[in-house]
Amino acid sequence: MGLTSFQRLCFVFALFTFAFPAQGSMTKITAVNDAWPPYVTRDKAKPGFSVELVTAALHTQGYDTEFLLFPWARGLYEVRNGRIDLITTTWHTNARSEFLLFSEPYFATNVDIMMRKDTFFEYAGPKSLTGKRIASVRKYGYEQWFLDAEDFQRVETTSLVSSLRMLAAERVDIAVGNRFVMLQEMKPLNLNADDFHFYPVPMIRQHIHIAAGKTNPNASEYIQAFNRGLKTIKQNGTFTDLIKKYGLKLPNNITEE
Repeated sequence: MGLTSFQRLCFVFALFTFAFPAQGSMTKITAVNDAWPPYVTRDKAKPGFSVELVTAALHTQGYDTEFLLFPWARGLYEVRNGRIDLITTTWHTNARSEFLLFSEPYFATNVDIMMRKDTFFEYAGPKSLTGKRIASVRKYGYEQWFLDAEDFQRVETTSLVSSLRMLAAERVDIAVGNRFVMLQEMKPLNLNADDFHFYPVPMIRQHIHIAAGKTNPNASEYIQAFNRGLKTIKQNGTFTDLIKKYGLKLPNNITEE
């Protein structure tokens, strides 16, 4: 099913050109994510680790990838219903597995606890969050204990940018997300990193996958192609080069970062 004219008017990444040899006619494929720097950025010249990785992996399998930038919940909805082929930085959850097919994990990330500099508490599991107001992004794949807990108040936002604004305005006590992403997202908001700090132990550790909606008749084909391409770019050095380019650290154990 094709994209609507409204969707086409949304922010679309101009697909950059990799220095790959010509492989004949390429099959077009669409992918979506929200801005999640350094994994997905708004910078066409340096569009993000995940954008470049997914593009490179699928290119080895004959796919030409067009990236779109939507709010997270909207992008997930479009992939779930087969109107966009892939979402590129998703975490696996049991609920999502009912409507998404997941690739092999290609990286790992933490969900960190961010506070204002005048705030500190000892995080020691779910009970230590009692009474806190916590900004979290709607439809993100947090672990079930976080979604089910009733001892603290989850304040749902549409993006990490919204979470950071609420934290800076003292409307919440904590914002949760990947620290590298939040530090990047603070810059356009003119927030000073010295006014905030992170708890040294992450709240959650997650794998990063791409996923396709099960309603998409080509879902299995796309996921298998990515898995093959991921192996190829690990073997040819592209994977390592991208990690270095974006200043990321490949964990010895992929569940840690």
